[in-house]
Amino acid sequence: MDTPATNTPPRLTPPSWLTRWSGLGFLAGGAALGVLWSFEPAGQFFYPRCWLHETTGLLCPGCGTTRALHALLHGQWVAALKLNALAVSGLGVGAWLGVRWLWGTRTGRWWRNPFTHPYVIAAEGGLAVGFGVARNLTW
Repeated sequence: MDTPATNTPPRLTPPSWLTRWSGLGFLAGGAALGVLWSFEPAGQFFYPRCWLHETTGLLCPGCGTTRALHALLHGQWVAALKLNALAVSGLGVGAWLGVRWLWGTRTGRWWRNPFTHPYVIAAEGGLAVGFGVARNLTW
């Protein structure tokens, strides 16, 4: 007699390079956060500069992200939102993607990623462009 099929997805094992390099990635990320916490971005030569702002004076959607992350690491939420609200609001999405990745690599069961749907990607791009335009409008 046949056994009924179950609806559990098969366990996927992560590639060996992924598990081998993930620890190094977390270590590098922690070191980068340590540098960002220790050194204020304004006036430091080793932080990246925005070529759009340097050449045109316009603010791109990413301008202020490094300073906003520095403010967040020091618990200054309001200052971080003023520097780049899009980057601060995107941290929740980034945290979800990080937890999804960690869960998938450890258990082999990957959560569905809604952020890769074409309509969501288009909405994200539209949001970034709209944010970039809105922050450069002068009233």
